[in-house]
Amino acid sequence: MNNSNPIKQFVFLSLGVYILSYGFPFPLDNIPFTHEVFSKYVLSLQEKYILFFGKSFLGLPELEKIQRTGSGDTTFDYVKIPALLTFSILVAIGLFSLKKVRLHAVDFYQWVLIYARYYVGLTLISYGIAKFLIGQFPGPSFYSMDILVGDISPMGLAWRFFGYSDTYKIFMGLSELIAGFLLLLRRTAILGALVAISVCLNIVLVNFSFDVPVKLFSSHLLFFSILILLPGAKALFDFLILHKSSKLESMSPLFTSKKWKIAWVIANIYLVGIIPLSRMYGHYSSQEFRAMENEWEGLYAGFENEAASPWTKIIVEKNYLVLKPEGGTQEFYTIQEIKEGEMFCGKTPRMRIPLMNYPLKHCPPSNTN
Repeated sequence: MNNSNPIKQFVFLSLGVYILSYGFPFPLDNIPFTHEVFSKYVLSLQEKYILFFGKSFLGLPELEKIQRTGSGDTTFDYVKIPALLTFSILVAIGLFSLKKVRLHAVDFYQWVLIYARYYVGLTLISYGIAKFLIGQFPGPSFYSMDILVGDISPMGLAWRFFGYSDTYKIFMGLSELIAGFLLLLRRTAILGALVAISVCLNIVLVNFSFDVPVKLFSSHLLFFSILILLPGAKALFDFLILHKSSKLESMSPLFTSKKWKIAWVIANIYLVGIIPLSRMYGHYSSQEFRAMENEWEGLYAGFENEAASPWTKIIVEKNYLVLKPEGGTQEFYTIQEIKEGEMFCGKTPRMRIPLMNYPLKHCPPSNTN
């Protein structure tokens, strides 16, 4: 590959810095204690820079980062894109002025593509694992079946549609797992990029079509997958379209010295083995709470409440309880324990509701759904 083209050098430096800055703190977020001693300080600086950029250059004086919204498409997230692009271009200008760095721009970019492979691969593996467990795509529930279709959000409608079929969830999960693991291996990276592009394109279309608030992140996964594929695009085009004999560029070992080879093997064991296993365990360990057995599951209506509260319906399902009035705001509660014929949503019960001849105790939990 030609390392002397100045335009290519600058583009590779800019793209490389952008991918690294967007993906940070990966993979440090998978290493214990790194957040407290390093990552949180860098993330704090990044947040301050994005807020400064939005307020000073985009004219958004009220811009703030809202914590724990469950959305990746807030105003802050949209401002983050031009802010990081500007930062990447400025850094690339500085690096481009250094001849030694400029001459290694292509090598730097190839390393960044390896980083992108692991970033997209491990994300898709995590997505794939979730499809086999309770959580991401809930099937039809008592709560969802008591809502008019016209009152369901576009995202809620899509999630119930996908959650209806375990077969389709398994298909989606396997597709994401296959794409992810193929990306993690050097020899199957191009094939993995092809599969990842198909998988990510579907995710992006669903997110935009059903207003799922992960549009920016999924679009970046698709963008990074395309970048990973590009080095092999000409060979694939020659073979698949022009029917010419072609060959992908040889992916030679990254290191020649024994010391660095051993270090790279250890890093791969952690990235390809330990991190996927830890994510599997994390997803699995969350199932105990999500899959709580509840003999009282059901939708109840047409009863009188001892507390004279205006609830006309009560929905009990797995680990949550919903009180629905005739009009007004419904209330959600997290069931923490079922013991000795009573249901507890906290340490101090505040109200009793007779339900199926059992006393139902509940109080506002520490965090509501």
